Amino acid sequence: MPALTRAQKILAAVAVLIVALFVTGVVTQDGEVTMADPRDNALVRMLDGWFGDPDPVDPADLAAPCLADGVLVVETSCVLTVAAADSDLREVELTPDGALHLSTRAPHDDTVLDRDLAAGESVRVAVDDQGVDITLTCDNCAITLGGSDG
Repeated sequence: MPALTRAQKILAAVAVLIVALFVTGVVTQDGEVTMADPRDNALVRMLDGWFGDPDPVDPADLAAPCLADGVLVVETSCVLTVAAADSDLREVELTPDGALHLSTRAPHDDTVLDRDLAAGESVRVAVDDQGVDITLTCDNCAITLGGSDG
């Protein structure tokens, strides 16, 4: 049998890791036959602690002409600027009180992302280390800013 190439060795290691994670997941089910919520699994909770949500954007990194006391008051359109930072990926949570159209750049890409939100619908906008401008368009709405930890 010929020796494995480097790529084959990496694939074999990944396969072993997947099997090990599956077995660990089954073992850590706390004796339950079925789990209603996968977040109840001890392994999932541990991995979430290691690789969970990105950090929220620091409020000091946010600027907009319509920003006052953590709320964006938009009459027709407003641009929320998120400053560049050392963190590779951050999130800013937006919750409008009226219908909203959001347009921004995808993290680590030049693709323009557009999204329409209903009143009360929250969205988390991912921001890379370069920062980004988020264009918000609505008719007389208030948008509450939040982060991924509340």
